[in-house]
Amino acid sequence: MAINIEALQGSDWYYDDSKHVGVDFSEPVQVATYDARQRSTDAAAAALLAELGLQSDQVFADFGCGTGVLACQAALAGCEVHAIDISAQMLEATRKRAEILGASGIRLQQAGFLSFVLPANSLDIATTQYALHHLNDFWKLVALQRIHAALKPGATFMLRDVVYSCHPSEIKETVDAWLKWMQEERGYSRDENVTHVRDEHSTFAWVMEGLLERAGFRLQQARYARGVYATYICQRPG
Repeated sequence: MAINIEALQGSDWYYDDSKHVGVDFSEPVQVATYDARQRSTDAAAAALLAELGLQSDQVFADFGCGTGVLACQAALAGCEVHAIDISAQMLEATRKRAEILGASGIRLQQAGFLSFVLPANSLDIATTQYALHHLNDFWKLVALQRIHAALKPGATFMLRDVVYSCHPSEIKETVDAWLKWMQEERGYSRDENVTHVRDEHSTFAWVMEGLLERAGFRLQQARYARGVYATYICQRPG
């Protein structure tokens, strides 16, 4: 049975997801370096959308859209697009990218997983990359149920995030290796990534799979890498 989301939002204990957890992506240096550090390119975004089966005239949403690489490519493909992020600076970067690329039909919304406003059963495809870990597991479930409700029956949802798939006995060496790799390959300082591990809310693979299923999704594919990365492709059952 799905939770009553409207009743939750009316509670005085409902979480304020407008605040940044860990690295503050409203800082200009984070916005300016985001694409290079994340290896975000137009070509990679277009390829991902093709893998997800995006077609023209569909309705697409990217939660935690960052600088709008996916949103702009979806708009260029002829879709109605919702680009959602808590950072006004990231949304401004999305607007500028769309203007440069000539990508129209993007609706910007400054909101998070727990506060976005979209009609029920309105999305054909939704994505989120490296953003859900800003919520703890309790609120992750609420967020996933909200996304589930916004999708049409049969629609696709892709979640990509830092998720620990290593064996519990391998946590220390896995995290230390990841911190080193992020410094050498992605340009993040050790302090930035230590903040992620210490203060943010990345969870374990078995927990994330359970959350997706409890939120009502049918898990179609799960891919893991380096013991710390996961990509899930799911469907809202028809």
